[in-house]
Amino acid sequence: GGGKKKPNSQAPKEPQGPLLEEHGDFRTRQLVQLGGLQSAAAQELNGRLARLRRYDPAGERWEVDVRNGLGIKRLKEENLTAPPKPQVPSGLQVAELKERGNKAFLEQAYEEAIAYYAAALELLEDDETTPPEAEDPKYTAVLYSNRAQVYITLCREVHGEEKQVSKEARMYAMRANMDSAKAIDLDPTFGKAYYRRGCAVLGMAPSASRAKEAIHCLEIALSGRASGGKDGIVLPNAMRHEVSNLMDYAKRRLDACVEAAVPDVEQCRENCRQQ
Repeated sequence: GGGKKKPNSQAPKEPQGPLLEEHGDFRTRQLVQLGGLQSAAAQELNGRLARLRRYDPAGERWEVDVRNGLGIKRLKEENLTAPPKPQVPSGLQVAELKERGNKAFLEQAYEEAIAYYAAALELLEDDETTPPEAEDPKYTAVLYSNRAQVYITLCREVHGEEKQVSKEARMYAMRANMDSAKAIDLDPTFGKAYYRRGCAVLGMAPSASRAKEAIHCLEIALSGRASGGKDGIVLPNAMRHEVSNLMDYAKRRLDACVEAAVPDVEQCRENCRQQ
């Protein structure tokens, strides 16, 4: 709709009045695919995936956070559709599926990455085909850990700047937790998997026990060395700074949950207990 001169990707003016979290078939943090944008400036957005933020009833537009660093745009509902279900071509080998999953992750096609990793894991765990990679539990551990990272990324994307952990963000954190735990079971020396488990646990609703669990995982990761540290834990040197930063955050999270002298004890108790 609207005249041809006005690009669809921008509202005529900034939102006036309150913004909504739900409108029509859409709700905040929902994943959508963009399409039908005509203006030269907006055409590069066609086919892109984005998360909805808030709906402006006055401008009749959603604020959308477009993946691949394309920023916040303001679009009409006619330009938003449900994203297609990822399709995995048949006949691919485990290594090809893993490679395509890694490529999709780098391109921020997270749902596609999950589909490729799942297909690779299905082949690895199929007793009838038994590909050669299935002989090496560390190979399977990497796939679980990679998929855990996709879930962690989705958890952060869904959570955005919200104060509360939403049901969907919590679901992704729980899946990441299960995948990273599986990776650790398969390869107990896998430092990156301990780090990712720490990330996953911190992605759930805050509690003292979760903060302690995250600290425990991160301590194991930090005990690692590039060539294998105490207990053979391997952690690439490039990751050490990132893991240390998360450890600092986990300790602050624990302090917030157990400290007696917080400004609003009731609020802290509420934040730290909800499951």
